[in-house]
Amino acid sequence: MALFGIGGGAFIVPAIDAGFFAVPNTPHPPFQLIVIGSLCTIVIGSLPRAIQVIRKSQAERATANTLILSALPFILLASIAATQLADKALRLGFSLTISLIGLWTLLGRAPGANQESVFQTPTKWKLICVGAISGVSSALFGLGGATLLMPLLTMWVGLPIAICVDISILFVSVTSIISLVTLTSSWIGIHGSNSIDSTTIVLILILGVSAAIAQAYAAGRIIKMRDGLRQRLLGCYLISLSLWVIIRSLS
Repeated sequence: MALFGIGGGAFIVPAIDAGFFAVPNTPHPPFQLIVIGSLCTIVIGSLPRAIQVIRKSQAERATANTLILSALPFILLASIAATQLADKALRLGFSLTISLIGLWTLLGRAPGANQESVFQTPTKWKLICVGAISGVSSALFGLGGATLLMPLLTMWVGLPIAICVDISILFVSVTSIISLVTLTSSWIGIHGSNSIDSTTIVLILILGVSAAIAQAYAAGRIIKMRDGLRQRLLGCYLISLSLWVIIRSLS
């Protein structure tokens, strides 16, 4: 969260997925429940930093507001669609999305990579497109949206990464709350509240609190990392993650 400005979905979804394999005598939950767990963790982990961001630049808040409003209708539609899709289809979709982002992040060059962290007002239509894409990602895959948001804002819109991190955290916090409410409501409406057991809730809380503490501790210590190094680290991680998810979905 602190290093890449993403809400944690690209880390939390596989963590929850792998965590359940270590819990004895517990059936592995559907991918939709793992997504719900990821969104819970993202909300817990991102809220403290989002509150700090709200007090910063008004221009950054305005950009985040445009992204959030653009994402809302797509979050609602994707939340309904997610409950109808097969578990394997969602896992493969998650993997394909992550691998494409990873390759783009690793091999591409951000227009703002060599710029100072000075805010320049981005094009409105680009922000609307980015918000829509990130909203779908949040509801379908529990990525919080920012796994897509960061490369889109830096490599397409052209904003410096340091500024994008703050915008991303604020976007993630708000859209994850909305995605969590809509996806959980849709899931319970179809499968009932008994489909979410106490083991799932406990694991989510452990991950959420751990993420919040680690993010708060690390936020002030890695701000000086060069944008190019940060970008390539994220790209390498996402490609590795996509391979792991593909293996899990086919096993």
